[in-house]
Amino acid sequence: MVETHRFKAQSPFPNHPLPVIIYPKAVEEVIQDYSDPGEAVKSFFSNNGYTNGWVNGIYDFHHFHSNTHEVLGCVSGRATVQLGGPHSNEFTVEAGDVMLLPAGVAHKLLTSTNDFQVVGAYPNGESPDLQRGDAVDYERVQQRCYDIPVPETDPVGGENGAVQDYWAITSG
Repeated sequence: MVETHRFKAQSPFPNHPLPVIIYPKAVEEVIQDYSDPGEAVKSFFSNNGYTNGWVNGIYDFHHFHSNTHEVLGCVSGRATVQLGGPHSNEFTVEAGDVMLLPAGVAHKLLTSTNDFQVVGAYPNGESPDLQRGDAVDYERVQQRCYDIPVPETDPVGGENGAVQDYWAITSG
């Protein structure tokens, strides 16, 4: 079971018409079965078409990526993350949870345990830009976010996942 959440544009954060998809406990077994949970989740995402992975935390300032969608899989700890920009919703993520953020969706770490870590990865190995909501050409940046194609696969379910259920029907 997944959760979906939509965020309207909140200039200077474009957000996206596509919903954020949250997969509670989606990689819980993956992180329990391996001595290096970060590498295990990177491999899991890679097998589903999301590469250029890294293991770290989430920035503690509002930011977004205008050139790619991003999957974040929590491999340890617990955190509160704000999605959608200032004055928007807060979400708790913990080891095993996965979030798929459409291009343009602002995200910020609010609080975390000392052991909090996520794996980040991108459809087709894209290299994300880092937007802080300070672009003078907001409309162009917003359109770039909205023009990013829907990935062919889901980071958790591969060819038969939530991307196909919640994003494909709204694409081109």
